Amino acid sequence: MKQLDFILLSVFFSFNAFAQDPLEEKITDLVKNNDYKDAVPVYQKLVKKHPDNEEYKYQLGKCLLKTHGNRVETISLFESSLSKRKPDAEAFTYMGQAYQHDLQFDKAMEAYNKAKAIASKPQLAKIERQIETCLHAKELIIYPINVTFTNLGNVVNSEFADYYPIIPDDESFLIFTSRRPEKLASRPEMDGYFPSDIYTASPKDGKWIEPKGLGANINTHFDEEAVGISPDGKKLTVYVDHIDSSGNLYLTEPNKTGVGFKKIERLDEKINEGFESTGSMNNVGDVFAFSSNRKGGAGEKDIYIIRKLSSGKWALPQNLGANINTKYNEDFPHLTKDGKTLYFASEGHSSMGGYDLFKSEWNEEQKSWSAPQNLGYPINDTYDNESIFFVGDGAYAYVSTIKDAGLGDRDIYKIKFNEIDTRYCIITGYVTTLDSSDATIKISIRASKPETKEVLKFVPVQKTGKYVMALPPGNYTLDIKADGYDEIVTSFIIYDLPFQPERTKDFSLKQSPK
Repeated sequence: MKQLDFILLSVFFSFNAFAQDPLEEKITDLVKNNDYKDAVPVYQKLVKKHPDNEEYKYQLGKCLLKTHGNRVETISLFESSLSKRKPDAEAFTYMGQAYQHDLQFDKAMEAYNKAKAIASKPQLAKIERQIETCLHAKELIIYPINVTFTNLGNVVNSEFADYYPIIPDDESFLIFTSRRPEKLASRPEMDGYFPSDIYTASPKDGKWIEPKGLGANINTHFDEEAVGISPDGKKLTVYVDHIDSSGNLYLTEPNKTGVGFKKIERLDEKINEGFESTGSMNNVGDVFAFSSNRKGGAGEKDIYIIRKLSSGKWALPQNLGANINTKYNEDFPHLTKDGKTLYFASEGHSSMGGYDLFKSEWNEEQKSWSAPQNLGYPINDTYDNESIFFVGDGAYAYVSTIKDAGLGDRDIYKIKFNEIDTRYCIITGYVTTLDSSDATIKISIRASKPETKEVLKFVPVQKTGKYVMALPPGNYTLDIKADGYDEIVTSFIIYDLPFQPERTKDFSLKQSPK
């Protein structure tokens, strides 16, 4: 497609050489290098200077589509230009994609059918698949999943693409990939984006603190991406795209000091046989799920699992078969801690368009993976949804996605599954007095939320003063009273990040002056 774009532009500009704008030469070079990002402002200038030039409008719409630009503007540009230029299958396909991203599925299918009517044989299969994904999407959005997306904000996200959030079960740190400028990646690549590097952030007082690059042990002036982690957070999988190593997976572990990660080490050749893009290790380090385009697969990239033998060597990888793998791409496999649930991304199955996220359960009796279940809308949308990592009890997860209110290209979000029971912190402790001989004191504890005025009441065991409270995350005011003793009023915060399922806190009452 890249070569076709360049040929079409070259023909167009050659034909219009007599009226060539000085900006056209710059545009030709940008599109030749797939730099649609930097082509957008150039085309915007051309459209402003030549408002009647429908080809400029079409090319601007295409660049906005490829860089996740404003959907309304993209559609308007396509509608204007396609009504006045010679129709071709590629143009109607792009228009269909723009409608599909805007959830206008009937209009998208109408555009795809126009493309289908004039498409070449090699184009037909892709167009047919786009129509299928529209049909899937129309059904999935009827039954949306009850979730809430929270953008991690400008401390974590930037104006650049921030994606692939990787997080251990205990939510103790966040790993992600970004195409923001850094000391080791200070110059944009040919496509206009900075090289991808890996960052980490830690939570403090319920918020993420400013992320830092993983350093020279991992990041270089080439591309590195974090693509998987063991549930305990001790085995990080890194995808590397270097001059001397392209499409290979590496592994690293935290330093013994607990700060930073060790130098990455290339995984076994039984894993790195073809083009391998993503993978995740289990806690023990003897099971690795990964995606590969090696020979013998069902389609493009397939998902495999490889296990380590008692000798310490890796066995042969096993293709997960037709229940999981399709003739399209499968990617980002991630097994839960018990190894019984597989999360992955696929362009096949019931995708709404591009990659969707799916899960499959292991059937111990049948020794097979179940038919994948689409995680549903709006977790999945018509863009590429490639990775999801659940934390704690499964009520929360981290994803990267494109939203109108985002800060840049892709942002990282935390998802709350609203229909999963709220998690509670169990607080235990003792309310004691200096007069330990008095076992008849009646003590009351009130936990109130100032913002909601909600009040919860608890009564310690009279003889011992032992109390137990179950409270969801939030800011509380604790009010502890007993006749003849000074009242205790104190603030108490239960952080959602990182979440602590259990805490202890003791209190001591002082007798009031007589």
